[in-house]
Amino acid sequence: MLDSLVVVLRTAIFISLLQSAGVALFISLFNRHLTISKTPIYLLGKISALSGATFILVRYLLEPIRLTGSLSGFLDFSLHEFLITSNFGFAQFLKLLGTIIVGASFLQSSRLSRMAGIIGACFIAASFSLMGHVAASEQQWVLAILLTIHLLLAAFWFGALIPLHLVCSQEKLIAAKLVKHFSKIASFTVPLIPCAGLGIALILLPSLTSLKTPYGILLISKIIGFSALIGIAALNKFKLGPSLSTENHHSILIFKRAISLEILLIIIVLCITATMTTLYSPET
Repeated sequence: MLDSLVVVLRTAIFISLLQSAGVALFISLFNRHLTISKTPIYLLGKISALSGATFILVRYLLEPIRLTGSLSGFLDFSLHEFLITSNFGFAQFLKLLGTIIVGASFLQSSRLSRMAGIIGACFIAASFSLMGHVAASEQQWVLAILLTIHLLLAAFWFGALIPLHLVCSQEKLIAAKLVKHFSKIASFTVPLIPCAGLGIALILLPSLTSLKTPYGILLISKIIGFSALIGIAALNKFKLGPSLSTENHHSILIFKRAISLEILLIIIVLCITATMTTLYSPET
């Protein structure tokens, strides 16, 4: 029961943190193009950061109960002292710090706040490499670099989808131009996401037979989901995105639906990721 709750919390943390970090990256790149949609996009960043910070705190408070198997673990101060000084505690602290910095960056629109947002996003991405299979590996530093790159690029992609949806709804005149700029950047950043993920898998998986384990099966499911995402992203770049220049209502509606499908698929991939990293190990 507690393990299932941890999976749900980790999924919520993934979604909230990648969304808030992604909005910060989106704003740093495209803020000058935004007018009407700027307010709801900044609000999205604030809500994502606040929810992310809340989920991080709940996740930390749940860990003593999970380790002891009873509510009494919550009142065990020696256990809290152990957790705070452990990799788990430091990872949660860095996540929370990064989320606070990102959230604060949405309080105003300035060059300094946008730089702070980028720094906070980097803290968030790096925090995931401080615990779990990555931290326990002999090649921790290589994995940490690959995972940080993997998550930063994933945050940029995932975090941009709702803002793009908002732009298409509220600023149809600039939608085609903004989508074109985003697609140019995404065309060389998105392919790096599976490349970094493949590097992580090659280091963590002991052998090809590991693909038959629950961890391996979930990894394959994640790859299938990501492949579908790449297909939709390619459709958006080469067909649906360019069609926005006509400012046709039907074209905008189809593009927004494709974005919604991307969001759903990414959430499913994040659920798979939370399950495989919480309940299973590459070695078993």
